[in-house]
Amino acid sequence: MTAALQPLRDWFAGLSGRERWLVGIAGVLAVLVIGIYGVVLPLGAAHDAAHVRHREAVFASTRVLARLDALDNAPAAAPTGTGPVSQAVAAIADAQGLVLQANTARGNDAAQISVATAAPGAALALLEALAAQGIAAEQVTITPAADGSVSLSASLRRGMP
Repeated sequence: MTAALQPLRDWFAGLSGRERWLVGIAGVLAVLVIGIYGVVLPLGAAHDAAHVRHREAVFASTRVLARLDALDNAPAAAPTGTGPVSQAVAAIADAQGLVLQANTARGNDAAQISVATAAPGAALALLEALAAQGIAAEQVTITPAADGSVSLSASLRRGMP
């Protein structure tokens, strides 16, 4: 490495005292400019962007939690259907424009469903519509995707008469 720097050292040694001062000041200024524009400002912008993403995630989470609280606090609906839960779920999902990836019957009064992709509001609206028909969600898993949609997996059971 010292052999590679030798021509630079020879050049610097050949400068007059005043030129050495000017080259040194220019070097310090170059390091400052590169440090500010190449390190400090990009890191600051990344930090600010992270704060914005975090704030948006908190707001989205708050909206989802409020909708879930509304589902929990909704009055229990009386069971209305007598057919298999899987058929009622398929009809309600179709009416809401959602495509069920899986709809597995678990006897006459239960089903396991999966929706591959849906808007968060549409997924929660499906659960609300099912609750209005007396079909309760025993277990719900909502997984967010990077594009803002969610996938829904739920274990459903018709409420007891």
